[in-house]
Amino acid sequence: MQNRRAPTSEITPKREDAGLFKKGIVKFDMELVPYKARTSRGDLVVKGFFQNNTQVDVIFAGRRAMETAPLEMCLERLFAQAVRMAIRSNTQSPNVDNVRFPVQVEGSWRPHFLRDLSGWETRSYQFLVAQWTFADEAGNPAEFGTLPIR
Repeated sequence: MQNRRAPTSEITPKREDAGLFKKGIVKFDMELVPYKARTSRGDLVVKGFFQNNTQVDVIFAGRRAMETAPLEMCLERLFAQAVRMAIRSNTQSPNVDNVRFPVQVEGSWRPHFLRDLSGWETRSYQFLVAQWTFADEAGNPAEFGTLPIR
């Protein structure tokens, strides 16, 4: 497959945003769980839920991926707290899908296609985050990211 990506030196914030946020920006309340991964490009992918437990991959891409450390720390702290509570109450470790952190996100949807072993493609959606807000330890709103440059 041909690599059509521009060299990193040519990627400006405006060009990055034009490639990521093609369909406009929407605002959602999501619950993120401490199940995360990094892509080969350094983007953060977090499992999230919205509207009655609909699961979606929430992606913090490009320059915004560098601002996710406070969010990752909150997710890790929340999971560690849930594990400690399970140990204290002598119950089994919590299911990661049940440990949820509320975050308000603004971003754009994009389709994602996965091919199964028989060759059939399944379409799902990913949510690309431009800006996000959550309550810090003191309960104050903490805002990160920037709305896309047009």
